Amino acid sequence: MEGGEHVVPSAGLSFAIGERANRVHLWFKAAFNIDIQNSESSLSVGFISLRDGRDVWLRLTTQEGAGTIQILTEDMELAGEVLQDLCSFLQVNELETLAEFPQEMEAFRAVLLRVDDYNAARVKMIAEMADMSQAAKTLVIKAEDARILEDIKSMRWAYSELYHLNIGLLGEYSKRANNHEQLLLALKEVNHMIQKAAQLRVGMPKVRVVSACRAAIKANNIHALFKIIKTGHQ
Repeated sequence: MEGGEHVVPSAGLSFAIGERANRVHLWFKAAFNIDIQNSESSLSVGFISLRDGRDVWLRLTTQEGAGTIQILTEDMELAGEVLQDLCSFLQVNELETLAEFPQEMEAFRAVLLRVDDYNAARVKMIAEMADMSQAAKTLVIKAEDARILEDIKSMRWAYSELYHLNIGLLGEYSKRANNHEQLLLALKEVNHMIQKAAQLRVGMPKVRVVSACRAAIKANNIHALFKIIKTGHQ
């Protein structure tokens, strides 16, 4: 990261912390290796992330011994990494935060919609393949009956239909395999989002976010899921 004057992102996290301002300043110097020109009770410094060139701001305000810290960035993963490093330095074991990442949440909503689409397609393909398998069994029986009756014309017709049906089944299996692969990739994205949301908290709040998010997904409660990621609570 590099210091300078930059646009303050609208996304990021905020949280209360019961540490003196000078302790936060010590972490800042240790983490970024630069001197702070702010007053003893405040901190407001902008950077550019070398990962993607986007702006990052760190702000500290204090009042009557209590402090509020903001990590302002559009990158949820980066915010979590900064938070975890700060809490490790200050030896903070429990921390609740308020997270606002509208762009990432909109992208996450699209991922959840893809998961729904893949699941719906999977159910439909399973039903269609079951029908085709049953039709194949029926054709095998008809072909065998025709063979026993020496009805060559009917037997050839049954085997011809069975051949085309088998080609269709192979095609459906290929589509189902592709759908399954895409579903797994989307579910990995969902799991990654849950892990990123957890990294925005410390201690029991971190554990609670993971379990609450998974419960919300299982219940297909998207509203609750988004609230948990934002506030850490249902």
